[in-house]
Amino acid sequence: MTLIDIIQKLQQESLGPEALQALLAQALREIEPLRNVATRVEFYQLSKAIEALTVAQEKTEKHLGELVEAEKRTEERLEKLAARVEELSEAQRRTEERLEKLAARVGELSEAQRRTEERLEKLAARVEELSEAQRRTEESLLVLTHRVQVVEDRLEGVSHSVGYSLENAAFKALPALLLERYGIAVQGRLVRRYIGDRQVNIFGRARRHGQEVVVVGECKVRPSRREVDRFLKIAQRLADQEGWEEVLCLFVAHDFPPVVEQYLRDRQVPIFWSYEF
Repeated sequence: MTLIDIIQKLQQESLGPEALQALLAQALREIEPLRNVATRVEFYQLSKAIEALTVAQEKTEKHLGELVEAEKRTEERLEKLAARVEELSEAQRRTEERLEKLAARVGELSEAQRRTEERLEKLAARVEELSEAQRRTEESLLVLTHRVQVVEDRLEGVSHSVGYSLENAAFKALPALLLERYGIAVQGRLVRRYIGDRQVNIFGRARRHGQEVVVVGECKVRPSRREVDRFLKIAQRLADQEGWEEVLCLFVAHDFPPVVEQYLRDRQVPIFWSYEF
């Protein structure tokens, strides 16, 4: 390749650094023998070519520097991207672990829900059984209540019959017993009487030491302390209501339990046993 060819090639082609250096070296080898014979024009052209070559070399080096810097930045970005990818991979791993735990928990909850539903079904069946049993119990209670009512009605009838018999016997026997024991003379007859809306089993008027006494009595088969208290409260209320100055409360019964007998004696209430009639 002649010097002119080298110059033309330098002016026409865009060469890489190595090719450019090779042409420059070849150009220097071609110039050396012609140092003393080169024409002004050739020398001028050669100077221009060398100048262009130098500029191209600078541009190439600058471009290479920019490429190196871009490569450096690219590597830095790749390193950051790799670190970010690693972070994302770790986050993905943790997410997958959490998803696995969540899936396991969902499985546990599903199983628990299934067992709960089974228990609820059994409970519903049990409730239905209890409801049916309750219905049968209520029906039985209705029947039993009816039977108890019938028995109570019969007992009440018997009680009334016994009570009325005891009262009737008391009406006849008490005047003599009251006179003998307490000096109370019954005026007229002892009777069963309503005073307002209250029925008094034994009622009558009497005299003691010239003063009027109202006789109020209660007849029970076997009285209790509660029945005694109830009777005494009613007698006091009637006395206040009717304005009775002196009232004699007495109790007649077939049987006085010892505690009730003593309770009446402590309150100075005369008692009369049915066998005394």
